[in-house]
Amino acid sequence: MSDTAGGPPNNEQNTGNGDRSTPSGVADSGAGDAEVVSGAAATSNAPRQHKMFYGWWIVIASVFSNGTGGAIHWQGFAVFFLPVTESLGLSRFQTSLVFSFARLENVLMGPFTGYLIDRFGPRWMAFFGSLMVGIGYIVLAMTDTYYQFLFVYIAVISFGASTSFMQASMAVLNTWFIRRRGLVMGINAAGMRGGAAIFIPTLGWLLSVYSWQTVSVGIGLMMIFWVAPFALTYRSSPESYGMLPDGDTRAMRAAAERRAGRGGAFRTDQAWGVREALHTSAYWLLALATTLRLGVTSAIQLHAIAIFVWKGESAVAGAAMLGAVSAIAIPIILLMGWLSDRVARGPLLFASYSVSAVGLLLLNYVEGTIPVFIAFAMFAPAQASASVNWSLVGDLFGRRNFATLRGILAPMYNGATVVTAAGAGFMYDRTESYTIVLLGGAVLLFGAALTFFVLKPPTRSDNQPASDTTDATPVAT
Repeated sequence: MSDTAGGPPNNEQNTGNGDRSTPSGVADSGAGDAEVVSGAAATSNAPRQHKMFYGWWIVIASVFSNGTGGAIHWQGFAVFFLPVTESLGLSRFQTSLVFSFARLENVLMGPFTGYLIDRFGPRWMAFFGSLMVGIGYIVLAMTDTYYQFLFVYIAVISFGASTSFMQASMAVLNTWFIRRRGLVMGINAAGMRGGAAIFIPTLGWLLSVYSWQTVSVGIGLMMIFWVAPFALTYRSSPESYGMLPDGDTRAMRAAAERRAGRGGAFRTDQAWGVREALHTSAYWLLALATTLRLGVTSAIQLHAIAIFVWKGESAVAGAAMLGAVSAIAIPIILLMGWLSDRVARGPLLFASYSVSAVGLLLLNYVEGTIPVFIAFAMFAPAQASASVNWSLVGDLFGRRNFATLRGILAPMYNGATVVTAAGAGFMYDRTESYTIVLLGGAVLLFGAALTFFVLKPPTRSDNQPASDTTDATPVAT
């Protein structure tokens, strides 16, 4: 998609920003993300009244990218879980280790890839990352031993995915939107769930007809020729095109600031430095809550179809049910994204994770297709609220270092998934049951819910330099 197709004029050469996602005018001094804008902003109001704000084109591209690439990579492994286990003669613990070691790779590379996205911009990182994932899936089909499979999945596919899909798209959306951040993050996440609703049952059927190797090649070609080109739509900050985030005019921004404090959700236009953010309790509470959440949701997602089989369903039926739950999550994601732009995100996350924890408890005790499906469907809010979780990074610490601060969280939450995903496989191999896994997951989700509930915005100390003392303000929408 070209710059001029309903989008901003291509003045990157004049601004000198290129593809970097660092917002133009967001100075290291800590000035507000949207307060310092290039002079061209004052003259860009008229075009924006006649064209769709370019940020929405980025939203559309991210939906298609994550709806295909993100859905297949992050959720599709659950469909491959049993066929790969049987084909290579593995235990469930061994197959779980593939996913766990992939997460371990994210532990090591997360802060580095986050820095690269902030430094060089999400466009080319997402493009080449998607190509790498596609090539990896094609090569994966050529492996015939466990260690070959392990190496290709971790060193090629997982590394490429860590620089593309959700990581890159959330970074660019966080830069282009402030007032509607929760909504666009929700739309982005809904795109992945929508893709999962389509591709998971489709993959389940394909794997019942063809070998997993054939399906893997098809996925690789789709990543290269369909997913990767969407990354070329990503652009640097709106300020580099003479615009404000959300497509606002200065008058609209001023009006929003005048309405601040009327029950609106907390936002900050403040650009927190990385070291500065790391010295706040808010960052580490966010890290704890995110780690607990992902430790549970990643393990349950990986073992979802195996859990359905454990409850007496077929693998194909399990894939269909998992896809249906992803479809159910779509309206929940959109509703939570819209609502979280109007009320505090913490209580919303508390409610969603509490409901999901109850669902895991019920899943242990119910029998029959419909009761099992209903219990698992109660887990949908935990998956649906991920975008609200990540919106908090931008809410609390601004736009400039979003990908870096999110990347620093990666060793913690990915480290947890290494333990929980492999641990779930280990427990099943020893007990032939997922009871302990589901009970433990419920407890951890309740812990995440409580942590999000008590999370408060960070405040700068009185001895901060004058240039860093602009307080974060609530923005009503």
